[in-house]
Amino acid sequence: MHLAGRMGAERHSHLGQRLPTHQTHANQRRHPSAGRLIKYCFLAIFLFFAIGLLHGKHLSPSVVKYLPIPVDGTIGVIQETGAPVAELQTNNPFETPNAEVEEEREPPVSDESNPEYNLPNVQQNSATSPYPKFGKCTASFGEPDPPYENAIASHNLHNELHGYPHYILREHMIRGLWSKHGWIMTIIGKELAKPEDQRLKWLMWHDRDTVLMNPQIPLDVFVPPEPQFSHIHMLVTNDRHGLNNGVFMVRVNQWAFKLFASALSIREYQPEIPLKYTEQSGMEEAIKRPWWAKSVAYVPQRWFNGFPPDEDVMHDHTLAHSRQGSLLIHFASNRDGLRPERMAHWGEVAKNRTVEWDRPVEETGYLDEVAMYWDKVGKGEPFEKINREIGHRGWERYQAKEGKKVEKPKAKGKKEK
Repeated sequence: MHLAGRMGAERHSHLGQRLPTHQTHANQRRHPSAGRLIKYCFLAIFLFFAIGLLHGKHLSPSVVKYLPIPVDGTIGVIQETGAPVAELQTNNPFETPNAEVEEEREPPVSDESNPEYNLPNVQQNSATSPYPKFGKCTASFGEPDPPYENAIASHNLHNELHGYPHYILREHMIRGLWSKHGWIMTIIGKELAKPEDQRLKWLMWHDRDTVLMNPQIPLDVFVPPEPQFSHIHMLVTNDRHGLNNGVFMVRVNQWAFKLFASALSIREYQPEIPLKYTEQSGMEEAIKRPWWAKSVAYVPQRWFNGFPPDEDVMHDHTLAHSRQGSLLIHFASNRDGLRPERMAHWGEVAKNRTVEWDRPVEETGYLDEVAMYWDKVGKGEPFEKINREIGHRGWERYQAKEGKKVEKPKAKGKKEK
């Protein structure tokens, strides 16, 4: 009995000793440590931002203002020069901080937030819409090459005057020159992901060897009149070799996205088709096919894809040559190795903004020629006949009417035909 009583007393004594331990654990569960509270706070903040980034456009303005970057749920960009996919040019007016530009054209909540594409926010170029309707794109790979960087930069003033975003690819997306198609598809796809009233309507591709000569020419002067020609989705030019896609314009829509996908697929699924000029030949092959051909218009090469003019600029009526007052000059050939020198020469002419080249559109032949072109297209005349007739027209009467002295810059190197 004494033994049993002592064991029982010891058991009760042990139980009594363990009881405070259980109470301590319970108290710890009821009162978490400071470390756990900090973890919970970080988790709550993370979830707050994650939900905001995914569904920012559904949040109230009082909540959105605390998010780290502006959002509205669409695919967007962060402006970061030197990003792996694309970049803006130095001194480009559209390299200004997003907030400064958005103050002019964007609602309080921006649509540019996704770092996948380095596409810029832009100023407005429409009196009725805060969103640009025309954009440009190009590509330049490898180490910066001054003649080509200067040529790309020659577009800056034109972009600033008319509010054009300029998308510049800096890394290969696809091998060879096929990145052109991939880059255009990227931009068009981004636009199609936006609400329709916020999209670009047209996009102009230009090779990096084009010098912008007349920043006063708006790109929309070339687009087909609506609604008669709403089925025309692409404006291209031919040279003596066939299609020259160094500069062309395309409507931003599903048709264009599918066209470039079709052109890209040719080398993979129809390798028997010869593609002498790689991606250019692929595009030419695609737009010749019936489904695409009916929506492509061939316009005079001199309008926006002309080569350097002769020394007697004023009387140079060559179909393939730019005229004084033309939008740009395309330096497509380098057989003599002197393309950089020619680009530098004409780049200086453009930079000096001489009155012979830098002219309001009303003081060029563009308005008359474009009106004549679409009138003839509407009457069913063949593109080749129309372009031959319009392409040989001179603009002397427009310059003579203004009584301006005509400069005759001496082109360096061998002329391009």
